[in-house]
Amino acid sequence: MVHDPPGAAPRTNREKPRTQREGIGPLQGGGEYVVAKMLIKAQRVVGEDVAEATVDRTIWLEQPSVKVADVQAKITEIECEVVTDGAVIRGTIHKQIFYVGPGSKVFHQSVDELFTAVASIPGAEPGMNCQVHPTVQDVEFRLVGPLPTTELRQRVMLVFFVKVTRSEQLEVVLGTTGPLFKLQRVVAEETTGSVVESTVELPCPPEKIRAIRAVVSEFTATTAEDQVIIDGMLHKQIFFICAFDHQEYHETEDVPFTVTVPIEGVQPGEDVDVDINVATVNFRIDGNEVNQRVVLSIFVKVTETAQTMLQTDPHGPLIKVGRVAGENTKQVLVEDEVCLDVPAKKIQDILAFIADFETEIINGKVLIDGTVHKQIFFVGPNDVVHHQAVDIPFTAVVEVPNAVPGMTAQVHANIEHVSWTLVHETPDCPLPDYDNCHDLFRVVKQRIVLSIFVKVTEFVQINVRVVEGPPQG
Repeated sequence: MVHDPPGAAPRTNREKPRTQREGIGPLQGGGEYVVAKMLIKAQRVVGEDVAEATVDRTIWLEQPSVKVADVQAKITEIECEVVTDGAVIRGTIHKQIFYVGPGSKVFHQSVDELFTAVASIPGAEPGMNCQVHPTVQDVEFRLVGPLPTTELRQRVMLVFFVKVTRSEQLEVVLGTTGPLFKLQRVVAEETTGSVVESTVELPCPPEKIRAIRAVVSEFTATTAEDQVIIDGMLHKQIFFICAFDHQEYHETEDVPFTVTVPIEGVQPGEDVDVDINVATVNFRIDGNEVNQRVVLSIFVKVTETAQTMLQTDPHGPLIKVGRVAGENTKQVLVEDEVCLDVPAKKIQDILAFIADFETEIINGKVLIDGTVHKQIFFVGPNDVVHHQAVDIPFTAVVEVPNAVPGMTAQVHANIEHVSWTLVHETPDCPLPDYDNCHDLFRVVKQRIVLSIFVKVTEFVQINVRVVEGPPQG
């Protein structure tokens, strides 16, 4: 059975999602059976390794010390670069040093230090994906020289579990028993092109254009009904010989562009991957102006989150995938009182949305701390519409029995209902002296109902059964 995530657009055929197909296979003893298949975008495991690094440093304390009480080390920044047959890990350790100084007082000093480690992973190539799980294994330290002293030597031992994967499209065989896995199901893909034309005026007439280098410096892609909309910026560098002094000069130009790619069946909110390359650059000189025509080659892949059971095969591709530990939905009531800056005759409207939230997984539960941002539009004493914004924090605890720390929580929060009641005044928010105050209100009591859906997954790697031959469609 295939489950769509909450909020997914309804389909006309719920039994067979458009990326799931059926094939015919033989049964022992004769006959045939139907094989359910799905085309997915997967992270295929290339290899993994455990890398180590030792950071030895001498630190000069700000005060003479007779004893170091503690040194706490934490990795605050980390990045991983995949190279040929390996990966390079770089980052920063933040250390806090607590030591006994003059007068038996405990002093604190912090320091940031850089580190580098190398993992050996045969088959790794630049451009692949890298995941790193770092651990501070041990911290050693000692004071150097006659006490009291300001010289402190430290050694921090780090261990990194490194996994390299590559994005690959696989047609997998679905299972009927076992755990649920969270996958990226391929909805559709399309290859297209687009032409970006522009004219730039140079400071002097060009005798010759030596080169025009064009690159897509940035872009965003969003899905709409039956289409993908791409907004980007084309950065160009023009190298030309000036006709006046025969010297070479350089001119830059940034040209925004928008491309709409029609893809039947695409729905808003689905995920999209886009690859854009510059195919050709043509130009024509007209006095000081250079008319340019850049052809872009665009590949678009649209996916959506799905969860299903998979058949395994010990000889099949090894992929990294999220195994669903559990999910649950909870309604949360958020109540508050707002003291208006100006008394109101009536509320015109209250717009509310969830601005941000953070999650923490404990045993069997997911803790959610978030903020509801509200914009209150109300009619004041002189029939002028006023606006007041307010942020209301909220906390929710969602039961997910199999959740444990270290797993990943995905949260979808929606506002289901907003209601309010006007109150003339309260002791903390009195009405100012107005004539006809009985028609004015200073306090708004609000009630907001949130619906919070939580899915908890853990990353595992499994050998999946795939359909023989390249994926079709």
